Amino acid sequence: MGVAAATAAALPVYAPVHAQQRSEQDMVFQNRQQGRAMPLRQIERRVVTQMRGADYLGNPIYFESSNTYRMTFMRNGQVIRVDVDAGSGRIRDRSDR
Repeated sequence: MGVAAATAAALPVYAPVHAQQRSEQDMVFQNRQQGRAMPLRQIERRVVTQMRGADYLGNPIYFESSNTYRMTFMRNGQVIRVDVDAGSGRIRDRSDR
């Protein structure tokens, strides 16, 4: 199989992942444009300062149905998941409580 054929065969595998990432970005963008979500960087700055002593692991997940971000932290070997309201930047729930 040539390089072009191998590349073409691999495209369908990667296309759905890229499409899923794009649709999540589109949802967040639309919610920001409509005033329902704050910029992610602003939310991260706010929440990271509240999570003193914990390391932010990045890669937040956006849940459109609840308009929340799930952020992941690590403290003393314990994973802490923090759900944050995308509109207000306030913490809704934490897995370490």
